[in-house]
Amino acid sequence: MDIQLNIRQGATKEFVGMIVKFFEQELKLKNSSWTLDVRTKRGMRLEGTRGCVTYVGPKYLIMLVDSGLDLERLVLTIAHEMVHVKQYARGQIKHKLGGKTYYWMGKQTRKKYFEQPWEIEAFSKERNLANKIFQIINK
Repeated sequence: MDIQLNIRQGATKEFVGMIVKFFEQELKLKNSSWTLDVRTKRGMRLEGTRGCVTYVGPKYLIMLVDSGLDLERLVLTIAHEMVHVKQYARGQIKHKLGGKTYYWMGKQTRKKYFEQPWEIEAFSKERNLANKIFQIINK
């Protein structure tokens, strides 16, 4: 996977880069031909989200993460969003560019946020992935 970090602050950029690379390895995305462009954005929480992954073109994703998150929430958010990256890279989730219709495992899916199968998977895996980072940090 080609990972691009478009983050201004050096320490934040380095830390986020290490986390994303770690999750790339954990989720077995290293050999993926997709590009992931990681950016921070101020105030996403005020819009009701801490992060998101957006499909912007063939094999190209942008991940946005709120720049004001504390360490724990930052790691959890990146873990959650990296599960979505895995879902796109493996073809589990698809949608048409600019469209709001999603396909999960080849079937059209329209469900409320917490009932969406891609969110169920991301929420179920985020804590386990994040804990692996916390174990390394706390050594």
